[in-house]
Order: sequence, then structure tokens, then C-alpha cells
Amino acid sequence: MLISYRGSLGEHDPWQTQGGNVTEPLLQALRIPYFFLDALDTLRKRIRQAQTLAESSLQPVALLLTRDLMWEE
Repeated sequence: MLISYRGSLGEHDPWQTQGGNVTEPLLQALRIPYFFLDALDTLRKRIRQAQTLAESSLQPVALLLTRDLMWEE
């Protein structure tokens, strides 16, 4: 899963903060492993690693796309 990680540090949109506040707790409650994507130089490697983990564990894996990755300030 690729999930926009909104509502974290630097968030400009107040309506995104509530969703951002529950993203990690929800993934934890569902026992879905998650990792942050925060830099272009590690993007491909992290996606490959997440795919490998999902295939070997037969369960979903979430990648959280951070503001640093998606927006330039």
C-alpha cells in the first residue's frame, strides 16, 4: 500500500491532521508493517523491500509517503 502520510510535521491543511493522527495507530492495530518513504534516493530500494516482505509474509505492507518526499517547501 502506498499511503500519503498527511497531518504530520509541517502540515498546512488542518483537515488532514485528523487522518494523519490515526494512520499509524490504525496500521498497528491491523498488524500491518509500515515504513516511511522520505527520500528519492532510497525510494526504489524501499519499494522493492516492501514487495519482498509482502510476498514472503503473505500480508500487506504499507509505505507512508512523507511531506519531504512529496512536496518541496
